Amino acid sequence: MFLIILFLIVFLFYRQALFYYFISDDFLGFTKIKNLFDLIKIDPNNNHYSPVVKIIGFFLTKIATYNSLPYHLYAIIVHLLNVYLVYHLSKIFINDRLRNILSAIIFAFFFANYEVVFWYGGSNNSLLVTFYILSLLSLIKFIKTKKNLFSILFQTGFICALLTHEYAISLIPVGVIYWWLFTGKKNWKEFIKLFSVPVFVVVLTFFLKTIFVRISLLVRTPSVLKFIAFTLRSFVYLFIGNPYIVDKIPNFFIPIIFLVILFFLFKFTKNKRTLFLLIWASFTIFVYSLTSAPQARYFYLSFVPIVIYLLSVIKVRQIIPIFYLLFIFISGVVFLQNQKYYWQLSSRITKNVINDVKKYSQPLQKTEVLYFVNLPDSSNDSIWKAYIFRAGFKELLNNFVNIYPEKIILLTSFKPTSHTIEAPYISPKKLSELKQKNTVFIYREDLKSVILVPSHP
Repeated sequence: MFLIILFLIVFLFYRQALFYYFISDDFLGFTKIKNLFDLIKIDPNNNHYSPVVKIIGFFLTKIATYNSLPYHLYAIIVHLLNVYLVYHLSKIFINDRLRNILSAIIFAFFFANYEVVFWYGGSNNSLLVTFYILSLLSLIKFIKTKKNLFSILFQTGFICALLTHEYAISLIPVGVIYWWLFTGKKNWKEFIKLFSVPVFVVVLTFFLKTIFVRISLLVRTPSVLKFIAFTLRSFVYLFIGNPYIVDKIPNFFIPIIFLVILFFLFKFTKNKRTLFLLIWASFTIFVYSLTSAPQARYFYLSFVPIVIYLLSVIKVRQIIPIFYLLFIFISGVVFLQNQKYYWQLSSRITKNVINDVKKYSQPLQKTEVLYFVNLPDSSNDSIWKAYIFRAGFKELLNNFVNIYPEKIILLTSFKPTSHTIEAPYISPKKLSELKQKNTVFIYREDLKSVILVPSHP
């Protein structure tokens, strides 16, 4: 009964997302599929290989075409499923129903959830968590029962997670650590049997991407200093749980706060279960800190072991621990509530741009080059962005406006906002010359849309 009530509350809280429109990377999913091989082949211009996401997107497109509501409903449903899985997983580590309930509630409203729930394009990270937890649960069950079925389910879940998002790679060391800590008599044949398939799939995928992908496989070139900085700040975000506070902390103080957190972790980590949860969280943080940068959607996986850890060690019937948990919960609800406005605004801007460019679709259908000036990257000026035109703009024009330019050039001009897409600067004089012989749209902040710049003043 509790879970039904919780699901209803979570759904009602996030229901506004059902009416958001497509944004940014969402439009990449509307590329034409010629045959089923297109769903599983490696894209040479994409450093991600996510055929599971493509297949789900393909079926959603067949069902819903360009109606955004079913896509957002799917994102909410995946989040609800993960709330249940966190509740179920917490029962393995915590033998206390109240703590299990609190784990699910706090996870459901953690501040970083907005990207995976409000943004359909971010739902690949929540689906990753679904397969990740299901795989880990199967591994735990195998270690208890030694039944081959659970070994197969562990490996299948891992493959599905990896083919949803590459950050599932952390499940290999996490699984190895769990096997090592909780297997009584070590059987190395069993070890090889369990982990040879996941390792083989990772190596094969990496090898094929190395051959076929033309761009860098990493979003960011690894750097020791950035890795350390991102790791420390991620721990601070995840354990404090309030971005409004953490964002204002100078970089100098982050290592100090991390050491304070580390002190308490050493103090409270007293058994193999809590040690495993910390190791699990650490590996997930290490992966994205090494290859990318902290993002709200990446915290979604990392917070699973952390919230269970917190409920494992905190005494929930004492005042200070209760206030700490309440602080994380309220911080999440307030932050998510504020984010709703910006994601609704991003949706409105995208719709406005589509409708306004559509007015010129007939004469522009065969245009070779289109110029767009001052397009916004986000509707808010924050590191916690509500994306608008981060990617997929060409696909937006092709599928939603019926314009097929061979080239799209983005520029910034005299009055770009702080959240304008980074693009080469063009002076007013050069812009005036450019519009004489080219089709130029410029974004107007007051209109929340673009206008076609006339060729004559």
